[in-house]
Amino acid sequence: MTPAPPPSPIDVTVVLPVRNEGGHIDLVLGDLLAQTFPAERTELLVVDGRSDDDTRARVEAAAARDRRVRLLDNPRRLSSSARAIGVREARGRYVAFVDGHCRVPRTTLLADMVELFERTGAACLGRPQPLVASATGAVARAVSVARSSPFGHSTKSEIYGDRDGPASPVSHGAMYRREVFEQVGSFDEGFDACEDVELNWRVERAGLPCVTSGRLAVAYEPRRTLRGLFRQMHRYGLGRARLHRKHPAAFTVESLVPAAFVLGVPALPLAPLLPRPLGLAVAAAWALYLVLALGFAAAAAARAGRLALLPLVVLAFVTIHLGLGSGYLRGWLTPKPSPVAEAAS
Repeated sequence: MTPAPPPSPIDVTVVLPVRNEGGHIDLVLGDLLAQTFPAERTELLVVDGRSDDDTRARVEAAAARDRRVRLLDNPRRLSSSARAIGVREARGRYVAFVDGHCRVPRTTLLADMVELFERTGAACLGRPQPLVASATGAVARAVSVARSSPFGHSTKSEIYGDRDGPASPVSHGAMYRREVFEQVGSFDEGFDACEDVELNWRVERAGLPCVTSGRLAVAYEPRRTLRGLFRQMHRYGLGRARLHRKHPAAFTVESLVPAAFVLGVPALPLAPLLPRPLGLAVAAAWALYLVLALGFAAAAAARAGRLALLPLVVLAFVTIHLGLGSGYLRGWLTPKPSPVAEAAS
């Protein structure tokens, strides 16, 4: 853990919650250190969850070269805890969160963020996060295509959008005035995923204005294997269930679709053994799913100019729905976690 530098006026704090990002952390830190916003008014807090690789060594080396970088320890290893630690340690008037698996394509990101805060008076800024597969693997490219489709991502989310203007913070809020945390509380450390969505839900319920802009976009590296995608989606499903258990008003019918998909998997091989009307209904439901998956995969692959990925995009859809559905069901069937730091109501 690197010591805090002497007190000085800081406008922007960037918090990076990371664990085992040794292969990527130098890239995102390089992007952030190359920002045009004045260096003396910026700090980068890398909150590491006890990485098993060389992440900490790389961050320490970066901190030795540039006093803007500071390494913080996250003994609980949860992303929610990393974010909460970042909030507690932040000295900036504005606090932004950037994942360790991201790239920042514009050197003006922080300057644009400050300009938008000051011009609009918004309390929160939404940050688009398009998936950009820099890896050569076909699976990563297919995941990128699938997640950009309405069949592979919530239709209510703006995280893959690029419009400018007022927006709901729930799906993609990632930059905040410091006073927001004083008003609605910090991240709930009882969450292992979707802790940002839960905070943003409180931001919206408090009536705090949010603005989104394509100028704030960062590029997110998609998972490179279907197994990694399943694990990611399972965590998201678990986090979504915990969100709905804590805030029943946040529930949407759309959340039940992946869970229904998972519950329908055992019914498929049993369809021939069921009474004829029920068996036909099961077969028809699966036929409809296959038609929709193929149709949305073809549309998304054509739009991306990657029709050769069509079979992998369909497999990515199946993986997304299995992961989200199983995580959501698990989130309702396991004991409700107690928040480590109860958020303000």
